[in-house]
Amino acid sequence: MPDFALSAPERRLLQALHDRGIRFIVIGLSAALIEGAPVATLDVGLWLERVDDPRLPKAATVAGGFWVSGSGVQPPAFGGAGLERLDVVLTAHGLGPFSEEYAGALDREVDGVPVKVLPLRRVLRSKQTTNRPKDQAAVPILKATLVARGETE
Repeated sequence: MPDFALSAPERRLLQALHDRGIRFIVIGLSAALIEGAPVATLDVGLWLERVDDPRLPKAATVAGGFWVSGSGVQPPAFGGAGLERLDVVLTAHGLGPFSEEYAGALDREVDGVPVKVLPLRRVLRSKQTTNRPKDQAAVPILKATLVARGETE
């Protein structure tokens, strides 16, 4: 992912999450992009270990935004200017529990912020399992990227 891929509020939020020890993994095509796949995405998928973590509102405030804990049909989300692309993921299809995926996540840096990123082969697995048309469209690119890197599914 190129430098300045994140908005300033996104950088502040991810740094605030990291600084507070709030565990999260960048997943989906955002993770694939960070891992070098030639893909595009409109959002940044964040899989949080706990959406009820009491530190989330303060982290959002540091970024100039807010945290909506969710209720009823409203899912949890970060809100505020510059945080619109962040998508809090509640269900990661085709993957193990958060703790298992976190243990296998890769340490990366995006715009100077340390993040955990789902490995490309796990992104592929999730996309294959989810099986939505937009996910299936990405599968050949993810497979080709793994082959080009000398990796297998």
